[in-house]
Amino acid sequence: MTFKFKRKRLLLSEKYKGSKAIGYARAAHNEYEYLEEQIKLLKEEGCSLVFSEFISLDEEIKPQLNQAINYLTKGDQLIITQLDRAFKNKKDCLRTINKLINMNIKLRTLTGFFAAEESSKAVSSIFKILYDLENLEDKSLGERKKEQLLRRKLSGNNLGGRPKISPLKESLVIRLRNEGYSYRSIRSQTGIALSTIRRVILEGELK
Repeated sequence: MTFKFKRKRLLLSEKYKGSKAIGYARAAHNEYEYLEEQIKLLKEEGCSLVFSEFISLDEEIKPQLNQAINYLTKGDQLIITQLDRAFKNKKDCLRTINKLINMNIKLRTLTGFFAAEESSKAVSSIFKILYDLENLEDKSLGERKKEQLLRRKLSGNNLGGRPKISPLKESLVIRLRNEGYSYRSIRSQTGIALSTIRRVILEGELK
Protein backbone atom coordinates (compact mmCIF):
# COMPACT_ATOMS: atom_id res chain seq x y z
CA MET A 1 0.00 0.00 0.00
CA THR A 2 1.19 3.52 -0.76
CA PHE A 3 -0.06 6.72 0.89
CA LYS A 4 0.32 10.20 -0.59
CA PHE A 5 -0.51 13.43 1.15
CA LYS A 6 0.45 17.08 1.45
CA ARG A 7 3.14 18.01 3.94
CA LYS A 8 2.39 20.42 6.75
CA ARG A 9 6.09 21.21 7.19
CA LEU A 10 9.40 20.50 5.57
CA LEU A 11 12.16 18.34 6.93
CA LEU A 12 15.55 20.00 7.24
CA SER A 13 16.88 18.00 4.29
CA GLU A 14 13.90 18.99 2.15
CA LYS A 15 14.88 22.64 2.32
CA TYR A 16 17.59 21.76 -0.17
CA LYS A 17 16.61 21.65 -3.81
CA GLY A 18 15.59 18.26 -5.15
CA SER A 19 15.72 16.34 -1.85
CA LYS A 20 12.74 14.47 -0.44
CA ALA A 21 11.79 12.40 2.59
CA ILE A 22 10.14 9.04 2.00
CA GLY A 23 8.62 6.90 4.75
CA TYR A 24 8.26 3.17 5.20
CA ALA A 25 5.87 1.45 7.61
CA ARG A 26 5.41 -2.25 8.29
CA ALA A 27 3.18 -4.32 10.56
CA ALA A 28 2.06 -7.91 10.99
CA HIS A 29 -1.12 -8.91 9.20
CA ASN A 30 -3.41 -8.26 12.16
CA GLU A 31 -1.77 -5.03 13.40
CA TYR A 32 -3.95 -2.52 11.56
CA GLU A 33 -3.84 0.16 14.25
CA TYR A 34 -0.07 -0.14 14.58
CA LEU A 35 0.40 0.42 10.83
CA GLU A 36 -1.90 3.45 10.92
CA GLU A 37 0.03 4.83 13.89
CA GLN A 38 3.33 4.55 12.02
CA ILE A 39 1.88 6.26 8.93
CA LYS A 40 0.54 9.09 11.08
CA LEU A 41 3.94 9.65 12.73
CA LEU A 42 5.75 9.60 9.39
CA LYS A 43 3.27 12.11 7.96
CA GLU A 44 3.84 14.40 10.93
CA GLU A 45 7.58 14.06 10.38
CA GLY A 46 7.07 15.52 6.91
CA CYS A 47 7.28 12.53 4.60
CA SER A 48 5.89 13.33 1.17
CA LEU A 49 5.23 9.65 0.46
CA VAL A 50 4.86 6.58 2.69
CA PHE A 51 5.23 3.02 1.46
CA SER A 52 3.56 0.53 3.79
CA GLU A 53 2.70 -3.16 3.95
CA PHE A 54 1.41 -5.96 6.13
CA ILE A 55 4.21 -8.52 6.09
CA SER A 56 6.21 -10.66 8.51
CA LEU A 57 9.56 -9.31 9.67
CA ASP A 58 11.19 -12.61 8.69
CA GLU A 59 10.23 -12.33 5.03
CA GLU A 60 13.41 -12.06 2.95
CA ILE A 61 11.78 -9.75 0.39
CA LYS A 62 9.62 -6.80 1.48
CA PRO A 63 8.17 -5.43 -1.79
CA GLN A 64 7.13 -2.02 -0.46
CA LEU A 65 10.48 -1.46 1.27
CA ASN A 66 12.25 -2.25 -2.00
CA GLN A 67 9.97 0.17 -3.83
CA ALA A 68 10.71 2.88 -1.26
CA ILE A 69 14.47 2.45 -1.68
CA ASN A 70 14.19 2.38 -5.48
CA TYR A 71 12.15 5.59 -5.35
CA LEU A 72 14.92 7.44 -3.50
CA THR A 73 17.67 9.39 -5.22
CA LYS A 74 20.86 11.13 -4.15
CA GLY A 75 20.34 13.44 -1.16
CA ASP A 76 17.00 11.93 -0.11
CA GLN A 77 16.01 10.42 3.24
CA LEU A 78 14.36 7.12 4.11
CA ILE A 79 12.47 7.46 7.40
CA ILE A 80 11.06 4.65 9.56
CA THR A 81 9.69 4.76 13.09
CA GLN A 82 12.26 2.24 14.36
CA LEU A 83 14.78 -0.21 12.92
CA ASP A 84 12.74 -3.38 13.41
CA ARG A 85 10.08 -2.07 11.03
CA ALA A 86 12.46 -2.67 8.12
CA PHE A 87 15.26 -5.00 9.26
CA LYS A 88 15.08 -8.47 10.79
CA ASN A 89 18.65 -8.53 12.14
CA LYS A 90 21.95 -6.64 12.37
CA LYS A 91 23.32 -8.04 9.14
CA ASP A 92 20.22 -7.06 7.18
CA CYS A 93 20.37 -3.56 8.66
CA LEU A 94 24.08 -3.01 7.96
CA ARG A 95 23.74 -4.29 4.41
CA THR A 96 20.93 -1.84 3.65
CA ILE A 97 22.64 1.09 5.38
CA ASN A 98 25.76 0.44 3.33
CA LYS A 99 23.66 0.42 0.17
CA LEU A 100 22.00 3.73 1.12
CA ILE A 101 25.35 5.33 1.99
CA ASN A 102 26.72 4.38 -1.42
CA MET A 103 23.64 6.02 -2.97
CA ASN A 104 24.17 9.12 -0.77
CA ILE A 105 20.80 8.50 0.89
CA LYS A 106 20.27 8.94 4.60
CA LEU A 107 18.37 6.58 6.88
CA ARG A 108 16.51 8.10 9.83
CA THR A 109 14.35 6.71 12.61
CA LEU A 110 12.08 8.73 14.85
CA THR A 111 13.96 7.67 18.00
CA GLY A 112 17.40 6.44 18.97
CA PHE A 113 20.78 6.90 17.32
CA PHE A 114 19.32 7.49 13.85
CA ALA A 115 17.00 10.26 15.00
CA ALA A 116 19.53 13.07 14.52
CA GLU A 117 18.75 15.42 11.65
CA GLU A 118 22.34 16.03 10.63
CA SER A 119 24.48 13.33 9.05
CA SER A 120 28.26 13.35 8.81
CA LYS A 121 31.09 11.64 7.00
CA ALA A 122 32.19 10.19 10.33
CA VAL A 123 28.84 8.40 10.80
CA SER A 124 29.01 7.03 7.25
CA SER A 125 32.54 5.80 7.88
CA ILE A 126 31.45 4.04 11.07
CA PHE A 127 28.78 2.07 9.25
CA LYS A 128 31.09 1.21 6.38
CA ILE A 129 33.53 -0.21 8.93
CA LEU A 130 30.75 -2.17 10.67
CA TYR A 131 29.60 -3.55 7.32
CA ASP A 132 33.14 -4.64 6.43
CA LEU A 133 33.53 -6.28 9.86
CA GLU A 134 30.26 -8.17 9.39
CA ASN A 135 31.51 -9.47 6.02
CA LEU A 136 34.85 -10.37 7.59
CA GLU A 137 33.06 -12.42 10.24
CA ASP A 138 31.09 -14.34 7.59
CA LYS A 139 34.19 -15.00 5.47
CA SER A 140 36.22 -16.10 8.50
CA LEU A 141 33.44 -18.49 9.56
CA GLY A 142 33.32 -19.97 6.06
CA GLU A 143 37.07 -20.47 5.97
CA ARG A 144 37.08 -22.12 9.41
CA LYS A 145 34.39 -24.56 8.29
CA LYS A 146 36.43 -25.50 5.21
CA GLU A 147 39.51 -26.06 7.34
CA GLN A 148 37.57 -28.26 9.79
CA LEU A 149 36.18 -30.38 6.94
CA LEU A 150 39.66 -30.76 5.44
CA ARG A 151 41.16 -31.82 8.78
CA ARG A 152 38.37 -34.35 9.33
CA LYS A 153 38.80 -35.70 5.81
CA LEU A 154 42.56 -36.09 6.21
CA SER A 155 42.10 -37.82 9.57
CA GLY A 156 39.48 -40.19 8.14
CA ASN A 157 36.67 -38.98 10.39
CA ASN A 158 33.06 -38.87 9.27
CA LEU A 159 32.32 -35.57 7.50
CA GLY A 160 28.65 -35.67 8.41
CA GLY A 161 25.65 -36.46 6.27
CA ARG A 162 27.00 -39.90 5.28
CA PRO A 163 27.32 -42.71 7.85
CA LYS A 164 30.90 -44.04 7.80
CA ILE A 165 31.38 -47.82 7.61
CA SER A 166 34.54 -49.89 7.50
CA PRO A 167 36.13 -51.04 4.21
CA LEU A 168 35.37 -54.64 5.25
CA LYS A 169 31.65 -53.93 5.51
CA GLU A 170 31.71 -52.04 2.22
CA SER A 171 33.27 -55.08 0.54
CA LEU A 172 30.63 -57.32 2.12
CA VAL A 173 27.81 -55.13 0.81
CA ILE A 174 29.24 -55.16 -2.73
CA ARG A 175 29.82 -58.96 -2.64
CA LEU A 176 26.27 -59.67 -1.46
CA ARG A 177 24.86 -57.40 -4.14
CA ASN A 178 26.96 -59.13 -6.81
CA GLU A 179 25.58 -62.45 -5.58
CA GLY A 180 22.07 -61.20 -6.32
CA TYR A 181 20.82 -60.27 -2.86
CA SER A 182 18.27 -57.42 -2.62
CA TYR A 183 18.96 -54.22 -0.70
CA ARG A 184 16.59 -55.31 2.08
CA SER A 185 18.23 -58.71 2.32
CA ILE A 186 21.65 -57.05 2.59
CA ARG A 187 20.30 -54.82 5.33
CA SER A 188 18.98 -57.76 7.33
CA GLN A 189 22.33 -59.57 7.00
CA THR A 190 24.60 -56.63 7.77
CA GLY A 191 22.49 -54.24 9.87
CA ILE A 192 23.53 -51.37 7.61
CA ALA A 193 20.97 -48.69 6.70
CA LEU A 194 19.43 -48.85 3.24
CA SER A 195 20.66 -45.36 2.34
CA THR A 196 24.24 -46.37 3.18
CA ILE A 197 23.90 -49.62 1.20
CA ARG A 198 22.69 -47.70 -1.85
CA ARG A 199 25.58 -45.25 -1.54
CA VAL A 200 28.20 -47.99 -1.21
CA ILE A 201 26.84 -49.86 -4.22
CA LEU A 202 26.59 -46.70 -6.32
CA GLU A 203 30.12 -45.61 -5.45
CA GLY A 204 31.34 -49.15 -6.22
CA GLU A 205 29.78 -48.96 -9.68
CA LEU A 206 31.47 -45.63 -10.37
CA LYS A 207 34.94 -46.87 -9.50
